[in-house]
Amino acid sequence: MADFHLYDKLLQFTLFQGMSKGDLELIVAHTRLGFHKYAPGETIAADGDVCNRLLFLTDGHIHIHTTSSNHAFTVTEVGHSPEMFQAESIFGLSQRFTHTYQALTPCSVLSISKDEVYRIFETFTIFRINLVNLLSTRLQKQHTRTWRKTSPTLRQQTINFFESHCLYPAGEKHLKIKMQQLADELGTKRLYVSQTLKTLQDEGLLTLSRGAIHIQALERLLM
Repeated sequence: MADFHLYDKLLQFTLFQGMSKGDLELIVAHTRLGFHKYAPGETIAADGDVCNRLLFLTDGHIHIHTTSSNHAFTVTEVGHSPEMFQAESIFGLSQRFTHTYQALTPCSVLSISKDEVYRIFETFTIFRINLVNLLSTRLQKQHTRTWRKTSPTLRQQTINFFESHCLYPAGEKHLKIKMQQLADELGTKRLYVSQTLKTLQDEGLLTLSRGAIHIQALERLLM
């Protein structure tokens, strides 16, 4: 019964979708899987940690913190299971996490070491196809975002800034950023940014506080 529960958990994730029951049985039987529990507030993986394993959030909610390279601002998002953490970071030039994942509720996490990932990759064609599709999709989305036409209005530029610095184009977001820093990022004056944010707040699309912006639902801003 426990194995059937694990099969269901694996099938929630893109990398295992389309696999047969027999394939999943082989993976469960012959792969060293790590099972981890995290209490609220505990860090699951931190920005800068070596990414030498795949991590899968199978139960619970998390905070995802992303800090700019100059540490001038931070974006916090709420994520929930099923969630796979940065599959692209296990390969490539910089094999480190670039976000910090922190348990918001009690969380269950499944881990697969890099060596085991290689073995699964070599054994199961559908796993290879799923991984390539996943990485290709992320590259295509990033390319599209990079070459998106710049909006002529400061309102839309501000919204685009929020969207481009978030992992998901929906849900709750919290930005720790000073008004002047946001103005510098947008290449405009602080007064204009302040006026734009005040208008968005009056429309109920975000809430301003000292050095912070809280967005209850980013999708409402993007409508």
